[in-house]
Amino acid sequence: MRRPDQREGNRDGATLTAWLQVIAAMGIMVTGCLSTFLVLQLDEFRPQLGDIVAFRPGSPDDDLWQMTVPATVLSASGAQVAACSLDPNVMAARGGSPVGEGRRDVPSLQYQVHWAGAETARDAGNCGSAANLLVARADLQRLANAAGGFGVGAKGIVRN
Repeated sequence: MRRPDQREGNRDGATLTAWLQVIAAMGIMVTGCLSTFLVLQLDEFRPQLGDIVAFRPGSPDDDLWQMTVPATVLSASGAQVAACSLDPNVMAARGGSPVGEGRRDVPSLQYQVHWAGAETARDAGNCGSAANLLVARADLQRLANAAGGFGVGAKGIVRN
């Protein structure tokens, strides 16, 4: 008569232990992703009206950002006039600031900002030295990240 192998039972236990660890890790990842998504949906973390993104010439955080943010030039009545682009490297070279002045929720969340400063791009996509622009929420956040955050004081979010 043959004795049952004791190692077979250990294999089942080891497999179960491994799967429990995988399931626990997946649960932690899903919880983290979901909570991050929900926090980002809160208005507290969105740009607010009156927020300013200051690009200072010669700033110590003159990181080279390889991005161009699309924007739309608005007329005084709020009608869309032309497309232009915002390049954080060009904006930081001579300084300037977009300031949040309005928000549009349809068709997607966009901010009306007033740009005052030097040029916004080196090419034909320059918005000019002063313009009312329409910028998507994510793009405004990208500009703030390139400038080191919202506000003119210490880096970080400074609300007016």
